[in-house]
Amino acid sequence: MVLGSKFVVFSTRHRGYFRRVFLRYAHVPHDQPGGEAAVALDLACAILDAAEGCMGVLYDGALRGMHRDVIARRGRLLINKQHKGAKALYIRTLDFGRCRRELWSNSGRVHERAFLDDGTSTLIPLAVDKLERRTSTHTHRWYHLLTVPCPRGPHQHRESVGVTSTTGERDEGRSDTETGFHRAEHLLQIPDDTAVHQNLYGGREDTEAGFSQFDRSLWNRRMIAFGAEAQSLVMLGFLLAQNATSAARYQEDPTYSEGLTVAVEPRSTGSQRLSRS
Repeated sequence: MVLGSKFVVFSTRHRGYFRRVFLRYAHVPHDQPGGEAAVALDLACAILDAAEGCMGVLYDGALRGMHRDVIARRGRLLINKQHKGAKALYIRTLDFGRCRRELWSNSGRVHERAFLDDGTSTLIPLAVDKLERRTSTHTHRWYHLLTVPCPRGPHQHRESVGVTSTTGERDEGRSDTETGFHRAEHLLQIPDDTAVHQNLYGGREDTEAGFSQFDRSLWNRRMIAFGAEAQSLVMLGFLLAQNATSAARYQEDPTYSEGLTVAVEPRSTGSQRLSRS
C-alpha cells in the first residue's frame, strides 16, 4: 500500500503557450466525507459562483450523478465520462398514436429500444438536435431535444437530462426520486460518444500537463515536504509561480497572437511543417 497526500486543483488556459492559470486548490484528507469528489465539488461551485463567464467544468469519472445535479442546477455544464458500471434503464414509452417507442438510458444518453427479426432487441442512440437550458425559480433545468425516427415521419421529443427531480418539482408520483430513476446519473448533458464531448474533453487530458510540470519542478520528482500543511505550501508556491509566468506572458502578448490557428504546409519529403497564420 502506498500512502500519500492528494490534492484537487482546478485550472483554465488559453490554447497559447504558458497561458495556464490555476484557480483553486485544496488538500483531500484521507478521512474526508465524500472523498475527492466532495472537495472537487466545493471548489468547482466556488469557482462557478465567482466566474460569471465560466460555462462549466471538465472532470474525470470521480464525479457522479449527485455531483452533476449540483452543477446543472447552477446552470452550468459538468462534462465527464459515464461510469462504466451504469446499466441500461427504462425511461418511458412514447405514444404517437399510430406507433409507440420505448426510451431507455444507456451510455449516458437516450436510446430507443428496437426489436429485431430474431426476437431479440437492441438499443439505438437517438440523435440530440439541441441541448436546451431553461431557468425556473432558483434553479435551472436541462433538456435534450431528440429526433425519434419513424417510417411515417420523424417525431420530436424533449427529455430532461442532468438533473434528478425531487418530490414537489413534478406532479405527485412523477418525480425522479419517486419513480426511482436517478436521471443525473444516467443522462448526461453532453454524452460521451458525441462530437461535442470529444472536442471538449481533451481539455481534461490537457490538465495532466500541468501536473507533470509540477512533478518536474520537484527534486527527483518527489514531494520535498512532510505533512499536509507543508505540502500544501509547496503546492501553493508552484501554483503562484505558474500564474506569475502566465501573467507575464499576457503582458508581453495580450492579443494571444501565438495561439492563433496553426496552418499545415505539406513538404515534398512527405513530412509536414507547421507555420503560424
